[in-house]
Amino acid sequence: MYLSKITLRPSIQRPQRPSRWVKNDVYAAHQLLWQLFTEQEARNFLFRKEETLRGRPEFWVLSTTKPIAPSPQFQIQTKLFAPQLHDGQKLAFKLRVNPTVCLTDKDSGRQQRHDVLMNAKRQAKHQAECTGISMDSGEIEALMTQAAQAWIQDEKRLASWGIRFDFPPDVERYTQHRSFKASGQKVSFSSVDFQGVLTLSDSALFLAQYCKGFGREKSLGCGLMLIRAL
Repeated sequence: MYLSKITLRPSIQRPQRPSRWVKNDVYAAHQLLWQLFTEQEARNFLFRKEETLRGRPEFWVLSTTKPIAPSPQFQIQTKLFAPQLHDGQKLAFKLRVNPTVCLTDKDSGRQQRHDVLMNAKRQAKHQAECTGISMDSGEIEALMTQAAQAWIQDEKRLASWGIRFDFPPDVERYTQHRSFKASGQKVSFSSVDFQGVLTLSDSALFLAQYCKGFGREKSLGCGLMLIRAL
């Protein structure tokens, strides 16, 4: 595997996007990065978009092959990703994921995926309506944060990732993404940025999961974990 830091050179002027594109356009980012892997028939990389202090996008990319810049627009720094990990090791981490919960629709009986945080918000408002006890925005936000932390601390999920937490990770950011494909199809999902410290309970399982990515919407900037040994 290869871990790359990719930036766009400031001297390159990118064409202005149509008004239907929003600033946080992860689909456009995905299409942009795919230019670096022209030999791949299907997506085989994970990425994470960051905004620099200068306002230019910066990407971390994990891939099975080295990215190749098709034009001077891209500045690429690549290194082989082969961390030496062991059970019981503690790692500082950052992770952007798409937390969802599968619920059964009362009318159709079908199961549908919902944003975990928005589901917590709806439940809080419904409870307030039923009890007549109103909640302020701070209380609702706290419940949404608790729902996000409960999602990532699910024991079955952590076991499948080969990790555990000694204390809950912090929720850095919650983002709702809206963009469009070239066909006009709407792309809509949310992401949560976590940071904290994890302990490896099964380092081999963790590394295998790391290479595949964590959670859903991996093609749209979620699932790549940044780690640092402590």
